[in-house]
Amino acid sequence: MKRLAILGSTGSIGTNTLDVVARHPDRFSVTALAAGKNDKLLLEQCLACKPGHAVMADAGAAERLRTALKARGSATEVHQGAAALEAIVARDD
Repeated sequence: MKRLAILGSTGSIGTNTLDVVARHPDRFSVTALAAGKNDKLLLEQCLACKPGHAVMADAGAAERLRTALKARGSATEVHQGAAALEAIVARDD
């Protein structure tokens, strides 16, 4: 199984990539998602894919996402900023 970190998951390439992942759950798993400021779409994606990590560039969006995921009982950890993004993509899990 291929593990994916999808950067720009709320953009056109990211959403198309997630469509492919959804059609092949036996071949792919999503470990992390990253987006700029579209916390509403990233929330939907996190609930669907259940990644371990989500990164938002915008601090306000990260806080909204964190609150919304927690309210829904999601285990996805929310991070914010470029340094967090670098740390997440450097992980080997």
